[in-house]
Amino acid sequence: MKLLNKSNISLLIVIIVYSLFTLMCLNHGYFWDNIQQISKEAHWFYLTDFSSLLMPAPNSGSEIVATGYHPPLMGIMTAALWKIFGYELWVSHVFIFLWFAILIYNLIKIINRFFDKNYAGWILPIVLLESTLLTQFAIASPDFILFTAFIISLRAILERKKVLLAFGIFFLCMINMRGVFVGAILFVCHSYYIHLQSSNKKSVNQIFKTILPYLPTAIILISYFTYYFCQNGWFFSNSSTNGHYSMPNGLERIIKHLAEFTLRSIENGRIIIWAIGFVVGFFTWKRRSVISTENKFLLSVFILLSALYLLFVVITQMPFSARYFMPQFFILTILSMYGLTQMIKTRNVKLLFLLVICFELTGSLWIYPDKIAKSWDCTLAHLPFYELRKDCFDYVDQQHINYNEISSGFCLYGNRKFVELNNADKIVGDEPDRKYFIYSNISNIEDGLAENLKNENLWLQIKEFRKGFVFISIYEKKLNENSSKQPQSFRVSKIKNR
Repeated sequence: MKLLNKSNISLLIVIIVYSLFTLMCLNHGYFWDNIQQISKEAHWFYLTDFSSLLMPAPNSGSEIVATGYHPPLMGIMTAALWKIFGYELWVSHVFIFLWFAILIYNLIKIINRFFDKNYAGWILPIVLLESTLLTQFAIASPDFILFTAFIISLRAILERKKVLLAFGIFFLCMINMRGVFVGAILFVCHSYYIHLQSSNKKSVNQIFKTILPYLPTAIILISYFTYYFCQNGWFFSNSSTNGHYSMPNGLERIIKHLAEFTLRSIENGRIIIWAIGFVVGFFTWKRRSVISTENKFLLSVFILLSALYLLFVVITQMPFSARYFMPQFFILTILSMYGLTQMIKTRNVKLLFLLVICFELTGSLWIYPDKIAKSWDCTLAHLPFYELRKDCFDYVDQQHINYNEISSGFCLYGNRKFVELNNADKIVGDEPDRKYFIYSNISNIEDGLAENLKNENLWLQIKEFRKGFVFISIYEKKLNENSSKQPQSFRVSKIKNR
């Protein structure tokens, strides 16, 4: 491969970075939505010896419940790996490193297709050192597998590899529901791509050949969802999850949702790619430049994916995360960088590539004020949390604080075994009406509760753990006449697995 021969330094740098993060995070517990989608679901299959495909429904009262709308492949794979290699945290991190190897091979293939040897070595770190993608790798997230499957599928479409496409589509759609949406859009855009290339526009044989690689996954998905509906009913019948997927309650909520969508799209250093993309797009339109068939295909995928999430802005209240936009951001990156190479001389464009890399590396420094929720699973700034979490619970155990008297926010409440794979049945509540409350900025708790904890008449901070941008504080409720006036309506916000 040309990239390996001419730009092995950038390849080596990327491999070293990802290898170091693997070693650094090898024994980190499950984080953010991974607690549900990987650990809890894997525990179900692991403890039941794969006796049932379906987990208990959300309203069952069970400690382990299904999200339902996410196919259970990630839990099944993790449980199988635990059975083979042991019930250990490092299993997930080594597994995700294998997907990194698959990703980098297929990514090189795509880069070499769009860029010559003078530029290819720059594009690889621009794509792989982006904060959101690197953080998804560090936490061993299913979305890293989703992104890898997306890259495999793109390569397969461009190179007309039907078996490879069937492989990519299977993992893309079976990892989570967002992958299903991406897979459906890829099918539409693939059909458009074939239409652009084919002289026989209405060939039935051509249509069948396009559908065939998608068919096995479509059959599996239809079978799974049919079985799920027959057993558990509609996904969102549970009121606690239904709020995210209900219609916005007015224009003001839609505007705020649109602002959130915009922020998550450009945060963590991504804004520089968007800026370059707008400039490239403007000059391409102004000059009426001819767009190649392959670039038309990529552009169609980008437009439909972006339109899908804009639709979600209007019809749901679903919280957005920067990781949701990894597929379309990759396409934006490729199209923007390709456009630069067509507009600017070699020496100058390489300086811009270097600027882009430096700007992306600042992505983990994007820390907002307390009242603006942060996608902590998309920034390396969260990494001190694991050490602080351990210090916090070590203190709780040393002080013999009763777990029945503790509540906390997201990533700290629940059974510790699902995060650490040990300390079973040390369970922290999620209602802030107990004697102790563990507060961390990682949890993104409601503003009212955060302000309430700072009221010295109601709560006493007995211990704080702080490192970098992350802190964890333990508060004890003051038992005096004022405590009876404390509002009891606050509930810890739960960032649902999406």
